[in-house]
Amino acid sequence: MLSTFILATKFSCGSLKDIIGIAGFALKAIQYIAPVLLILWGSIDLVKSIIQGKEEDIKKSQKILIKRIISAVILFLLPMLVSTLLGLIGSKKWKSCWDQYKNSGISVDVDA
Repeated sequence: MLSTFILATKFSCGSLKDIIGIAGFALKAIQYIAPVLLILWGSIDLVKSIIQGKEEDIKKSQKILIKRIISAVILFLLPMLVSTLLGLIGSKKWKSCWDQYKNSGISVDVDA
């Protein structure tokens, strides 16, 4: 309840715009880039094992690839989980602020 109180009273939506934009960008990067890299990395390991032709190494690489695919699915679903948790712990003001700015990305404002 303390986090809800802090989010509801201490911060304004405008002051959180940049933080929410960075968090949204990071979650999107994790959601799309990390699973692709995990599956690609596992596939490369499997191909190396197949080229070497050792049956034991191939089976080990297959198990590792399956674990990496499971990890990739978890990473893909992580942003949805984070959004859900933030929606549960925050006030209505926080939820509307999160929904408004989470896809805004990172912007650099240069004031001269």
